[in-house]
Amino acid sequence: MTGLVLSELGPERSVPQRVRSRGVDGATVLTVYLVLLLAIPSVMVLGPLGSAGAPSTVTAVALFLVWLWFQVDRTTPGLPFARPVRRAALVWLLVMVVVYAHAMASPIPFDEISPADFGMLKLVGFTGVLLVASDGLSNRDRYRTFVSRLVLAVFLVALLGLLQFVTKDVLVDRIHIPGLTSNGTGELINRGGLPRPSGTSTHPIEYGVVLSMAFPLAVVHALKAPRLRWLYAAVTAVIALDIVLSSSRSALVCSGIAIVVLALSWSGALRLKALAVAAVLGGLVYVVVPSSLGATTKLFTQAGDDPSIASRTGSYDLVATFFAHSPVLGRGFGTFLPKYWILDNGYLGLLIEGGVLGLGGLLVLILTAAWCARAARRRLTDDFDRQLAQGLLAAVLSGAAGLAFFDTFGFPQSAGCFFLVLGLAGGLYRLSREEVEAA
Repeated sequence: MTGLVLSELGPERSVPQRVRSRGVDGATVLTVYLVLLLAIPSVMVLGPLGSAGAPSTVTAVALFLVWLWFQVDRTTPGLPFARPVRRAALVWLLVMVVVYAHAMASPIPFDEISPADFGMLKLVGFTGVLLVASDGLSNRDRYRTFVSRLVLAVFLVALLGLLQFVTKDVLVDRIHIPGLTSNGTGELINRGGLPRPSGTSTHPIEYGVVLSMAFPLAVVHALKAPRLRWLYAAVTAVIALDIVLSSSRSALVCSGIAIVVLALSWSGALRLKALAVAAVLGGLVYVVVPSSLGATTKLFTQAGDDPSIASRTGSYDLVATFFAHSPVLGRGFGTFLPKYWILDNGYLGLLIEGGVLGLGGLLVLILTAAWCARAARRRLTDDFDRQLAQGLLAAVLSGAAGLAFFDTFGFPQSAGCFFLVLGLAGGLYRLSREEVEAA
């Protein structure tokens, strides 16, 4: 196992055939992380670690250490300039370490120390997921395999969401795992008289945003996958239905952005076909759950009367006040506690906690990943891989939009999936560059 993982995370090295046959590589370890992220309810954590004690977060930190070890152990350099996402992520992580050191060196309330420590731990884990996704997938076959697993994993969570909606029961409160404790409630949130499914996520908003990031990848598989397109078509329909049932403006807007980005690469005929399919699905939803479309429409037509919107817009003066205290390095990641305000905006939260440097580093990372996805599409020749690159661009922009609507970093599944798609964008760019150089 060790030899093969090393060959995937670093330059090609001699590995015994016996080890290679086991198939343990970057796709395998990322699949393990994906199962822990989506299969275990987010409210279940290792008690002493609090919010940073989700099994997926602990595994993500381990992925960072594994990646770091193999970078130190490697003996030959990688392809120059083939890993811009990796460089951007490491620079941003270094900036956030400086932010953390600045916070610890400043007067800080006692109740903010542990959140700052756990926040830094989570950032290391998210970066580890990104780095393994960027460097650990050795070829396009393994890359395709993992992305397909990602789509199917989100589909299974979407099926759970449908069961929650039908039964009006959260269901996951019946799961008990030795060593883990639950730090959440076991009830579904309602809106407009309808239950809002949340799958294994902490909140329906997080659930909807996770679905919206996987949605463009599911659409690409339904349209261009080499096989089982009928299965991926069903997967796409279920994910789309759950996005509507989540009753989340954030999820609907993020999904709309993803579809627009995807449609930019489609022919006119395919766009018309997509509109027809959307109309049919909308009609089916109206027939099966007549009140759902009305509730969805009210999310936008009555947004001005929604307390959550008023809370978001009413926080700008508060953000300016906190930002003025430390505009460059912020007050420390994770230290802006709910007792001050619930911002529901990841960018504003990071501006307060990481200052201009922290927010600027994240924006550079997002733009780099988007550029890599776009550049990979121009370089690739296989139709499925080209559309997959466009789907990754849509997923990155969908996740980036989600940051503007709620605190992505405060929820393990949304943050984990976002950094995963950032890393996948970098990984596809690296593979396309290596194939061109090899040719």
